[in-house]
Amino acid sequence: MLRYRAADEQTAARVRALALLTLRHAEAITERYVDESLRDPDPDTRRVAAASLDLMPPALRTEFTRRAIGDRSLRVSVEAIGQLANHPSDILKCQWLNTALEETDIRPIRALALEALGEPCPDVSAQQRILMDAVSEIGVTNSTEWLAPARALVSLARIAPALAEAALPQFLEHENAFVRGYAATAAALIGQTGTLRALARDPAPNVRTAAIQFLAARDSESIDELLVNQLSTDDPQLLITAARLLENSPLGLQAASATLLAFERVSASQRETSRDARRALLERINEFGDATMTSRLEPFLRDFDPQVATDVANILERWSGQSRQPNPEPLPRSDLPNPDELDELRHSEVILHMQTGGEIVIQALPDVALTNAQRFVRLANEGYFDGLTFHRWEPDFVIQGGSPGANEYSGDGPYTRDEVALLPHWRGTVGLSTRGHDTGDAQIFINLVNNVRLNHDYTIFGLVVDGMEDVVDLVVEGDVITRAEVRVGT
Repeated sequence: MLRYRAADEQTAARVRALALLTLRHAEAITERYVDESLRDPDPDTRRVAAASLDLMPPALRTEFTRRAIGDRSLRVSVEAIGQLANHPSDILKCQWLNTALEETDIRPIRALALEALGEPCPDVSAQQRILMDAVSEIGVTNSTEWLAPARALVSLARIAPALAEAALPQFLEHENAFVRGYAATAAALIGQTGTLRALARDPAPNVRTAAIQFLAARDSESIDELLVNQLSTDDPQLLITAARLLENSPLGLQAASATLLAFERVSASQRETSRDARRALLERINEFGDATMTSRLEPFLRDFDPQVATDVANILERWSGQSRQPNPEPLPRSDLPNPDELDELRHSEVILHMQTGGEIVIQALPDVALTNAQRFVRLANEGYFDGLTFHRWEPDFVIQGGSPGANEYSGDGPYTRDEVALLPHWRGTVGLSTRGHDTGDAQIFINLVNNVRLNHDYTIFGLVVDGMEDVVDLVVEGDVITRAEVRVGT
């Protein structure tokens, strides 16, 4: 199979890559397979070979790593750098990382290499200079070149806390919330509890989320009031985090009152995608509340979300000792497209104009996933994606974005159902992010490689038809979608 050829070269290449991947997972891959596959014309096959370097004998791993890092395909080089990051920081590893930083300004490579320098190298002074040079590239403007300095700061905090502490203020003052989030990580590594408390009042919910998580790990007995204050937000991720950290809080009824108030406020928006936040709040209401809150909870027996209504019934039953039955009243569903609208969807492309330059052109696939393709195109037409980010970058896996809060839990209001079809998650397919079945919230992900393990679990509703190698492969965490445009062909 590793030499498989067919009239359709794309199919043949996929067969070879999947065969090699199967051997890799079975730990049955040999040096000969890796050697031959690193010469394969298909980048994905070479990438799988690079992902197998950890299974090679040390004597051969050095040469194979050299070839993989120098590969002409970015995703092969990225995989090799990722493999290096998992190895002890010996002389050879540090030399390769230093060379990668010296020879390229490609953002994915720089970000990964600087992160991999978070363990002391034999020549620590040279390592510190490299990290300090990268840290100094940060500015106070909201530029697109912040990720490498931010990751360098975190690595510096791990190996030279005093140097990182001196550099920290300019990161704390940065306009970009992603940068301040990395500053929170660095502050936690350095042990700056006061800085974390200040960041717990940051305007950006994601920064506050990071800050309270780090504070809870260091100072859990004295942050309950701080956690209660976070419940005034409507950001679902921050609400979930604060509610969970309040478990076993000595504030008791005060915590129950604050969580109930937050639950009522968030519920009033009638957003199905608030389920995770509302259920986390109900956990604390169940823990700290009592029967005096019954009249405020009873209306939610008819909640639009069956899971929330069931949770409420269980709480009321525990308080009263009497059986309570949920009677949910679901929200109305969106209309399906008519035949003319369906035909238009079949010829629709969404162009994501990126702040870093370039365009990602996504062909809608309504015959694969009708309701999700329809929502994607509709939201693009409405300007929903304009100014949002790809908040998640998993090298040689996916990029994920389209969240108003730039996090996993913030999305469009209604859930969409899974539309899992027969199209595999090949590189370039566009899928729907979910947190369980039928929980689509309009966040999208683009497969950077052939992710067949996602088959049968995640909906595909689009396909990148232009901009994959020159735009998508270069996207990193926090990259901004300046605007989304819908183009209808004939």
